[in-house]
Amino acid sequence: MENQKGLVEVASEKIWKFLSSVKLAVILLIILAIVSVIGTVIQQNESPDTYLREYSQTTVDILEMLGFFDMYHTWWFVLLLFLLTANLTVCTLDRFPSTWRVINAPLKPIEDDGLKALPFKREVTVKGAMNAAEERAAAVLSAHRYRFQKTQGTGTVQLVMQKGAYSRLGYIITHISILLVFIGALIGAFFGFKAFLNLPEGGASKFVYLRNEPMWDKIMASLGVADSPVVYSPEGGLPAMPLGYFVRCDTFDVDYYINASGIPTGMPSEYHSTLSVFDLNGQKILDKRIRVNDPLTFHGITFYQSSYGMVPDGRGKILLNIRRKNNPQAEGETISLDPGQALYVPSIDRTIRALGFAPYGIRNPATGQVQFYHTENQELINPTVEIEVLKGTKPLFRAYVMKTDPSEPQMPEDYRISYGGYWGARYTGLQVTKDPGVWIVYTGFILLCIGPLIAFFGSHKKLWVKIQDRKGQAVITVAATSNRNRVGFEREFNRIVDEIAK
Repeated sequence: MENQKGLVEVASEKIWKFLSSVKLAVILLIILAIVSVIGTVIQQNESPDTYLREYSQTTVDILEMLGFFDMYHTWWFVLLLFLLTANLTVCTLDRFPSTWRVINAPLKPIEDDGLKALPFKREVTVKGAMNAAEERAAAVLSAHRYRFQKTQGTGTVQLVMQKGAYSRLGYIITHISILLVFIGALIGAFFGFKAFLNLPEGGASKFVYLRNEPMWDKIMASLGVADSPVVYSPEGGLPAMPLGYFVRCDTFDVDYYINASGIPTGMPSEYHSTLSVFDLNGQKILDKRIRVNDPLTFHGITFYQSSYGMVPDGRGKILLNIRRKNNPQAEGETISLDPGQALYVPSIDRTIRALGFAPYGIRNPATGQVQFYHTENQELINPTVEIEVLKGTKPLFRAYVMKTDPSEPQMPEDYRISYGGYWGARYTGLQVTKDPGVWIVYTGFILLCIGPLIAFFGSHKKLWVKIQDRKGQAVITVAATSNRNRVGFEREFNRIVDEIAK
């Protein structure tokens, strides 16, 4: 048993020595830096077709085998993070006791031999008794925010003080901040996921389609401990994560930059979606209008606005808004009709027919004529609807209404018909993430800003003021040391001595 215990102790010491090695930290950081460059150069989590357009089939097979297409969720990348986390933890634990002893060590009066070894020393003589010199020195030190202890010997008085002892913890805070970043990243890798969801207007889903499966679920499933919650969609076999609730896209729209003439340029300025969350029984929980950098977060899962497009072979519904001219501030009445459909509107006793729809129309402000333009993928830059208004079966007038119109058409009757939307023809593309470690990472980043500031700009200063009587005059010897920023401390030290000598 003693021999076995000895082997355990030897193995423990070797493991501790290996993990506390600075060389190990440097090697791991170099490897992580190289790997991060590779992860930046090679696009992550793209479709196989995207990679085949850039690389040969053999190269794709090799890179996929190495895990370079989803590098940050591979076992070897997680192992690198785990090793670096263990290395920093052991290094911190190994060095902390000695640092703490230095911080808490009581500062003692210094002997003459010790004074000679200090980097900063000056001796000044002041007229008057030792009591007056002591009071003068105490006032100057207090003005410089030094709290001192007084010791008295035979014919001598020493004022002993230190400042900034806790600045020695700067590297500990830096280590802890890096540890928090790594721990947060590991939690995100084990328990989080990244996914996507394309929702047409009016569409809802209780699944999101995974770009990477949570590592913890994969491990538990492979060990037979628990079943993975991931299911496979019948459409193409995509891995999907159940949400436990429904997400619905109520509306989607794109705003475009407007030129000086009030005409859309075709360059998107913002795109946004209104999402609603429902429980599995269909009860609405909340809704939010999201846009780029303003996502929806619910139960730890965040939905980001990332893309949009036209639904293949999608046929939307035209929305028209009708307002009375004598009450333009009122919300009015919104009607919905298909292209080519006619609808009777009782509030104005008229029938409105949508004769046609175009994704990009521009009205000439001078002539009122409408010109149509081709758009990529039928993108709705300035959707335009040609309408006809009838009384019974008798046509009254025709007009073009559009989303952005520098000179709206004059309606001959006491109401105005305006464009309200083309609903159901587009989808919103959502990036979906779950990262339970993100707040740990944020905390680590905050500490990572504080720790180096303390470590590089803070300093542990020790100061001794020795006052003794010499032939009726008070001789004051000031000595000091600082573990960092000695040039700056030397200026402070000289100011203190000059003020005492006055």
